Amino acid sequence: MLGRQDAEATTAALTGIAEALVKQVVAIEMETLAERLGRPQAADGEPAEPVVLAMGKFGGREMNYASDVDVVFLYDHDGTTVPARRGRRPAEGTSNSHFFGELAQRTMRVFNAFGPQGRLYEMDSRLRPSGRSGPAAISLAEFARYFAEEGPAAVWERQALVKARPVVGSGSAAAEVRRIIDAATYGRTWRPDEIEAIRRMRFRMEEGARPANLKRGPGGVVDIEFVAQMLQLVHGGREPRLRISGTLPSLTALREAGLLGEERFAFLERAYRTLRAIEGRLRLLDAAARHDFPESGDERRKLAHLLGYVDTPALVADVEETTSRVRAEFNAVFDDAVAT
Repeated sequence: MLGRQDAEATTAALTGIAEALVKQVVAIEMETLAERLGRPQAADGEPAEPVVLAMGKFGGREMNYASDVDVVFLYDHDGTTVPARRGRRPAEGTSNSHFFGELAQRTMRVFNAFGPQGRLYEMDSRLRPSGRSGPAAISLAEFARYFAEEGPAAVWERQALVKARPVVGSGSAAAEVRRIIDAATYGRTWRPDEIEAIRRMRFRMEEGARPANLKRGPGGVVDIEFVAQMLQLVHGGREPRLRISGTLPSLTALREAGLLGEERFAFLERAYRTLRAIEGRLRLLDAAARHDFPESGDERRKLAHLLGYVDTPALVADVEETTSRVRAEFNAVFDDAVAT
């Protein structure tokens, strides 16, 4: 609010709050569930543990004031729980699949429940394999099968893994998840038709969004994210430094790898910071639309003041010029990638 932090620092701090809450809620619900169902174990008797993947803005450490918490619930080993007698009543005992599915459902209920102060966050796991039709939590073995080269994962699902990162899970489980993700995204050759499919997916995301939408509209934030993610996918196999989740860090890595020219990098970085800063200020203004550049002259005037523009026309001109050029750069980068 005081302008002492840039958008990157603010979104990282907002993400840190959500991450701390996810860890705490999962830990509490794990203990509560173990009291009733026993503790999950692998076939060799070792404890089985949950793994939670942060996805989207949460995974990229780019959350805004109104961001959802997108997650995928996994667990490291199949097996069964070991009932432990507590007082007069023994725990029920069940499969690890059932246990961790229950843990996922209980965690989401805690986050989505409305109370006197509202809710923690809107939590969704729709990005999990098979979407809402799939189980709430799956094993790492099934996760690996789904994202294997011959597996059923769609192009957009592999692209979504670019921002994925484990926020709950032991060191060994997190390392295994990272190995699976790297194989699904960077351990393959991306064909021109798949690159074109990524561009078509971006255009489909515009459906239902107003042209003034600074996130999903033409030339919005998503254009820049897709440029970064596509280049990461295409070149990440040869350039391990590209295997990072945040948009700004990935743009920097792409520049350092010689895959983004200095002028293009400088523009995309400035455009991303500008659009995200406007999004944040819109939330502080409590504007009617979460991501739309306001039509109201009064809201535009307040926004221009908050962002330090000399007047409203200067802000409007900057937004129009920025989004127009972002779309042009988006198409130019994708044209080059498809051609090569």
